[in-house]
This record gives sequence, C-alpha cells and structure tokens, in this order.
Amino acid sequence: MGALLHPAGRFAGAWAAVPAAVVDRMRAGGSWRDDPRCPGFDQLAFVEVDHRTLDGGVARGELVVAREVAAATVRLFGRLFALGFPLRAMRLIDDHGADDARSMAADNSSAFCFRTVDGSDALSWHARGMAIDLNPVENPWVRGDRFVPAEGAPFLDRATIRPGMIVRPGPVTRLFDDEGWEWGGDWRHSSDYHHIVWARR
Repeated sequence: MGALLHPAGRFAGAWAAVPAAVVDRMRAGGSWRDDPRCPGFDQLAFVEVDHRTLDGGVARGELVVAREVAAATVRLFGRLFALGFPLRAMRLIDDHGADDARSMAADNSSAFCFRTVDGSDALSWHARGMAIDLNPVENPWVRGDRFVPAEGAPFLDRATIRPGMIVRPGPVTRLFDDEGWEWGGDWRHSSDYHHIVWARR
C-alpha cells in the first residue's frame, strides 16, 4: 500500500489575521505566551485548509504560522491535497494543552507553539511559526534506538510505506524541496520524519 490515497475532490484553503476567538484559545491553551521573545499576534496568521483523511475522506484543518509563510503554507497543503497525502488530524496544539507529547501521541499535525528545543534554552522553529509537524505517529522522531511518540513504533520500518508516511525518495519530499521546506528526515544526528521547517528564510 502506498503513502498516497487516490486524489479526488477540490481543495479549499485560506489564511487571515488571527481571529479574536483563536487568540483566546491560544492564550488559554498555552501555545502563545506573554514573553518578549514570543511573536505578537500581528506577526502570526491563522490558516484553514482542506486535507485528506486516513479513512479516505476530506476534513478542514487549522494551523497558526508566521505571517510571512502563510501563503506558502496554503500552497503546500493545496499540493499535498492534490497528491492525495492524508493526515489524521490538524488542530491547534492548544487542543492538547500546548503539550507536544500529547499532540504527537494523538497524531495531530500542528505548527506554532512557543517553546524551546527539548534539552535546550534555544527557541524551536515552532516558536517562530516557521515549522510544521505532519502525522507524528506515522513519522516519528528517531535517534538510535530512541523514538517518539511511542505510538510510532509500528512505523519505525520506513521501507514498508503506508498511508500518511513521508519518505525519501517520494512525491511528498519532492514537493517539500520544490516549495522550499527543509525536511527533518534528512538530518544527520536524528531523523525527525514529521518535521518540516521553512528554508527560504
């Protein structure tokens, strides 16, 4: 079984300033913090896009990203939709208490969250709204014999390609290259298969 589903239907997607209701969700959920290093809401954008689902349907997903990559994000998901690449869910990480581990375990695709890199004081690219995680269960983070989330264990075999997996060579990674996104699966010291970061910065 391949990583793609049969493309059908029409894509819809758009971005806008972060609405007041979403501002409230992000403050309450914890992805946005009153910290001088945290981007202001005027530097962020709210993105709504259609995506394929793993059961063959179509759903509307939501992300918050840096305003400067909002149009590129909509374009990216339009092309993923056309490919037939499915996602389990795409909700603000605030629906999981801005907890990356919980969001990954739920196989949630997400973007902005003001946080540091694990084990470091350095800000993550997610804290800048410049990174997106896609299907973390099907595409776990791996270093040696360590991996997260635990739910990703069945997908450690990257040679057996199933729907929602991202592999190289493949049409999804070619799309990332075309659109200017760096894929964490190409990294040297760990393989962050679910992670992409805007490379044209």
